[in-house]
Amino acid sequence: MHDAIVIGGGPAGSTVATRLAQKKRRVILFEAEQFPRFHIGESLLPASVPLFEQLGVKSILDERFLRKNAAEFVSYDGSLTRRYPFSESLIGGPGFSYEVDRASFDNVLLENAANKGVDVRQGHEVSNIEIESDGVRVRVRDEKGATEEHRAKFLLDASGQRSMLAGRLGLREMDAGLKNFAVFSHFDGADRHSGDREGDITVVLSPEGWWWVIPLRDDRTSVGMVAPAKFLRGRKPDEKYFAEQIESCPYLAKRLAKAKRVAPVRTISDYSYASKRIAGERWLLVGDAAAFIDPVFSTGVCLGMLGGFKAADAVDRALANGRRPDFAAYDRWVKNTVGQYRRFVKGFYTPEFVEVLMHPSDTLELRRAVTSLLAGLAPGRFDIHWRTLAFRGIARVNRILPLTPRLTERREAQSGNRSSLR
Repeated sequence: MHDAIVIGGGPAGSTVATRLAQKKRRVILFEAEQFPRFHIGESLLPASVPLFEQLGVKSILDERFLRKNAAEFVSYDGSLTRRYPFSESLIGGPGFSYEVDRASFDNVLLENAANKGVDVRQGHEVSNIEIESDGVRVRVRDEKGATEEHRAKFLLDASGQRSMLAGRLGLREMDAGLKNFAVFSHFDGADRHSGDREGDITVVLSPEGWWWVIPLRDDRTSVGMVAPAKFLRGRKPDEKYFAEQIESCPYLAKRLAKAKRVAPVRTISDYSYASKRIAGERWLLVGDAAAFIDPVFSTGVCLGMLGGFKAADAVDRALANGRRPDFAAYDRWVKNTVGQYRRFVKGFYTPEFVEVLMHPSDTLELRRAVTSLLAGLAPGRFDIHWRTLAFRGIARVNRILPLTPRLTERREAQSGNRSSLR
């Protein structure tokens, strides 16, 4: 019997498996696909950098990927820019992270897990899970259709947005307040910054939602749009739609004027959710399998890896003490951390919030606190929490009283006085 079975070889799964292996636990990991494979979510946060060091992969990432030193927010027409350099965080920490090709990045983490002693089985899909009193039993099917059973004392579901165990137990709850869609692709030859700013992620504020512009190595740029689904008005977010939306955004049209699309146009919808329970007596949900938040602040990989470290510690303690497992602390940490970021993300879809974000105050060091949150350094920090509460309070006042210059087009779109996405 293994100490732990991990479902999923993405960043959360490979992280929790590696950490358990580093603690001398016997771990087997099942990944349904063969790596490398395409995945979205290419912009990482500085809070992940110490985790990369502990996993033993930082030197590889330094060699392969572009450094990201800041996040910048740009108005629809490009007339207003606000840059948040990570080096100006309130609580210090790494002043950079990486912009990554996820196929390569995820493969680095999964290969590292195997090198650290995890039994990694790619092309193996878990088809059935049984939770027993003293452990778990899973049935696995390989690419040739052969099946086998495996047992372990604990199960860690890191199966990503398909959230296998949460789906089977009826735990997943969609977030009605973030009923959004995303449409995205890759380009070569897009205009980009130079020097220390080359790796900055750019968040472009469209009237109805936002765009990401993520520079990658080898002149590749990831571009995607996220907006509330209601603004589609029955349209399909296909290639034609994607091209029209780029052309209608002056800032983005300029940056992509000489670029060539080199990948399919892909779309995702209704993807913000959370699980009612994060852990049971013999199982834990890790990363996107537990919850997924709209990606405006690029939290997915970072929170998944942080959760992987927390989950590994919780399972290791349970294995060491031999008593009835208690994962309540892990459950609370995930819910509190996801909740803190979800509230900030929801604020982003209101004009008054974005107006304050584009004109942040240095009073009470609010700008530096927001920088810390954007760097992924907020979890567990009361000094960041109360300042972000103050920021949200100022945004609520700004809804009525003009504390900052107005983003007129965004206000009109949110109020319904502007025509919907074309």
